[in-house]
Amino acid sequence: MSEMPQNILARKIETRAVGRVPLPEFSEIATRFAGAIERVARDLFKTTTGAILMESEVHPLGRVMERIPIPAMLGLGRVPGTNTATLINLSSDFVYHLVDLRMGGNPQLAPTPTTRSLTAIDMELCRDFLSAAMTAFTDAMEEVTGRPAAHPLVLTSLEQNATQISIAPSGADVVAIGLNLDIGEAARNADMELLIPLSVLDGLRGTREKLPVAEDTSGIWRQHMQREAALAPIELTAALHRMKLPMAEIADWQPGDVIPFLREAVDHVELRMKVDGARSLKIADARLGAKGLAKGLRLNRGPSEQVTEHLRELIDLTEPDAGPGNCTDDDAIPFVEQSGGEPAPG
Repeated sequence: MSEMPQNILARKIETRAVGRVPLPEFSEIATRFAGAIERVARDLFKTTTGAILMESEVHPLGRVMERIPIPAMLGLGRVPGTNTATLINLSSDFVYHLVDLRMGGNPQLAPTPTTRSLTAIDMELCRDFLSAAMTAFTDAMEEVTGRPAAHPLVLTSLEQNATQISIAPSGADVVAIGLNLDIGEAARNADMELLIPLSVLDGLRGTREKLPVAEDTSGIWRQHMQREAALAPIELTAALHRMKLPMAEIADWQPGDVIPFLREAVDHVELRMKVDGARSLKIADARLGAKGLAKGLRLNRGPSEQVTEHLRELIDLTEPDAGPGNCTDDDAIPFVEQSGGEPAPG
């Protein structure tokens, strides 16, 4: 007997090709997300943490949800205005270590995790991490694409049973970012997974578009001034650590003296931009590292939206009254002369 049409259709749907991530830079976004999770876990657990990106692939939603065990620590996040959600799945080992360390556990020990039903206390202790992880993914997208997300990804609820939730239609494709973490000096090992429907990525990557500017006779002048403004040098300072010491101690310093500072300082370098005179403005956070034989800085988080918008306003001379005959002191572009040396990397 020939195969029934509905069975043929079901088999075709099951074996169909999955979609593609609508962001060509997604592999870099996933890598940035892994780095952000390191910092989130380090700040929350108060101990060293390393995160390794294990997976960044597209799968059918049904296949991914089937492999989530019960009970599970599931954080749901939504983009305002959409009917789909993202999901973070923390393994039972992750939940055990997170709860243990936040309750005062010793990071130098690696006790064997025990699987048990999750309590309301467990859920609340995991909430901060899940919320910060949602924010970390939005930040990673903004850093890589160089554009603000249309809407932030916000944690909305915590669940335990994957069979009772739906983050997208059952036939949808999701991109899965799998991370493996080593936590503490004893390297406690745990896994987590972020599931993002492709439709959510479309909602996140939307940006605020600038309104088109009417053409006028001063277009060549504006283009020239924009180009010059964009090339204007800005003096950057990288502050590794700040401390207060008695004046007498500083007066006694001798060549060869060792000045201690916090070990975590290399992960929290401030990049500051000179504004005027002695004033400076913090524009980004970075971590100290090496590239080849040279030292360098890797940005933890790019400049805030307020700073970037201000810089764009200084560069973008497209106001209707900003022609060559209407420039005022308020329209001038500040030019900060560099005082020797190259700007800090990053």
